[in-house]
Amino acid sequence: MDCVFTHCSVVLEREILRDGAVDVRNGVIAWIGETSGMPAHNSKDIDLGGFLLAPGYVDLHVHGGGGVDSTIAETGSLDTILKTHAAYGTTSMCLALYPADPETTKRCLSSISSLASSGDGSTRLLGSYLIGPFISPSRCGVHGIDFLREPDLGLLADFANAAAGWLRIVTIAPELPGSDSLVDWLSRAGIVPAIGHTSSTCEQAEHAIRRGCRLVTHLFNGMKPFHHRDPNAAGAVLTSDEAVAEIVLCDSHVHPSAAKLAFRALGADRVALVTSATSLLGCSEDNCSMGDTPISLVAGVARTASGLLAGSVLTMADAVRTSTSLPPFVAPRSYRPAFWASPNGLAVSPSASTPT
Repeated sequence: MDCVFTHCSVVLEREILRDGAVDVRNGVIAWIGETSGMPAHNSKDIDLGGFLLAPGYVDLHVHGGGGVDSTIAETGSLDTILKTHAAYGTTSMCLALYPADPETTKRCLSSISSLASSGDGSTRLLGSYLIGPFISPSRCGVHGIDFLREPDLGLLADFANAAAGWLRIVTIAPELPGSDSLVDWLSRAGIVPAIGHTSSTCEQAEHAIRRGCRLVTHLFNGMKPFHHRDPNAAGAVLTSDEAVAEIVLCDSHVHPSAAKLAFRALGADRVALVTSATSLLGCSEDNCSMGDTPISLVAGVARTASGLLAGSVLTMADAVRTSTSLPPFVAPRSYRPAFWASPNGLAVSPSASTPT
């Protein structure tokens, strides 16, 4: 495909290029610059009228979409999730699994592995992301407490074997006894150990980061709140020089001031926008499920019957749009140019809730 997108706000690594242009030739970006300085070409011009033009998004943390939950073990159903997120500009993603009985988890890991290795999905499937089961019962949120486990290296190895090389991230509560051995094993295996769903102290989280935890599962959510005399895991992350923090950038998860704090403390290089989106995203119904837990859309927010926050219906397009209002703007990891996976990017209206 040959075309030139003109008069758009182009999201670059360190800035937004206003009144920019992007020349695409044979499906590859050939030139980026100001519209006024565009080289001569014979391609079709597409005037975007000031809309944002962003790279294809990478979402590390997706639970579902289109009425389908990631715990569905059929690859055809899983592709519905990929198609749903692709419609909002996500071109690469990890599918996250809630704690479940071990056999169900292994079946799901195997299905994700099959789809990822085939390369047949609607968007690039990067692999699987285990939320537990080695997380804190006091911070498990909607995740079934009956399925939680103390750190168990044998069970973790079974999960990794079922994933056949496609297990990418495992969330661990670092205060649990035996968590160090899991962090060590994951690091040696090239799998990212993440801190999350934790009641850890600041010191315990700092120890986990030094040990090898380089990712934080949805910063501020699923952990004890920051306090100036008891900073807990959030404080350890915000003062770390190494950890990358996921942020679910919507008001139901993180207040804008807390998001600004994270961006300023960590720098955009260590913020990863994620959605933690559930089956409710892109679903024609307002009632779906997270694993075995029924969830509903209540005033635009995914919740359980008891009112607990249950993932989100956030899209990466809306997360990106929100992030551009948190000055000074620097492109977060989730849409850095290194991740250009879609040949024509995505035009996003500054005000609409869906891509155009």
